[in-house]
Amino acid sequence: MQLRNHYRLSRMTVAALAALSLGAALPAGASPGLAANLFVTGDVSNTVREYTGNSGAFQGNFCTPFAANGPMSVHFNAAGTRVLIGSVSGGVEERDATTGAYIKTYAPAGGWQWGALYAPNGNVYIGSITTNDVRAYDPVTAAFLYVVTPVTAPADMRVGPNGNLYICSYGGGFVIEVNAINGNFVSLWGLPPMALANDIAFLPNGEILVTAMRTNVVYRYDAAHNLLGSFGNPFWGNPHGIVLSPWTGNILVSDGVTAQVHEFDPVTFNELNAAVLSPGPGDKIVDLEFKPGAGPVSVTRQDWGQIKRLYR
Repeated sequence: MQLRNHYRLSRMTVAALAALSLGAALPAGASPGLAANLFVTGDVSNTVREYTGNSGAFQGNFCTPFAANGPMSVHFNAAGTRVLIGSVSGGVEERDATTGAYIKTYAPAGGWQWGALYAPNGNVYIGSITTNDVRAYDPVTAAFLYVVTPVTAPADMRVGPNGNLYICSYGGGFVIEVNAINGNFVSLWGLPPMALANDIAFLPNGEILVTAMRTNVVYRYDAAHNLLGSFGNPFWGNPHGIVLSPWTGNILVSDGVTAQVHEFDPVTFNELNAAVLSPGPGDKIVDLEFKPGAGPVSVTRQDWGQIKRLYR
């Protein structure tokens, strides 16, 4: 029961590049699945919504789960052609990332499966809170293959810049790092007392960011997992997803209580915008992810000095 309750570029330069890249926002209700658009899950409304990536303007509902209920994580494949949507129940749905059309369901009887992503070895990895592990599934048949690694109540997860898989343990309050291919243990570190780990992101300078409920902040760690500090919004109650914007390089965090996506500077960690989504969804949101594509800023393989020099 306790488990269930859970970077600065010139703005003018970014805006000009965004306009050249995507053009004007489409009318509300259109849902084209455009590259570099922002997708946000809502477990209460049972929807995945789509927003213009550079402005946060609502474009419409990308999809309503076919049989699953309570969308949690949202992760695209590298090509941006397919997307996996974790859920509270009813399995993990795979959909066409452009049209939103249903493709298939993984582990329909698997219970609460928060995080699901496309693994580097081609399989689909799904975290199961029911069985306290991350499991591998065949990407064609959706058949269960093997257990990747045990994890206490796994939340969301992500493959880091070093190629390893980082998994947040909501139930254990820690992050575990394993080999993304064979699941072999690499490292583990705990969050401060009472913190419940939710999601993870990586800054180009090597810092690791972890969202946490109960303490309701984002924790900052260096590459050796030393705690550097934290940041957040005083009105947060359910900070879940975290991602770097391909448009600005800024940090975006979704929070369920404020029902908004919050934007932070990745150098000062000051809050820049407490209401990125326009209009706000009006109900609890969980995860967020940009569809892979041509955003004007690289947020994975360049440091901020390189990025700023690029736009001078």
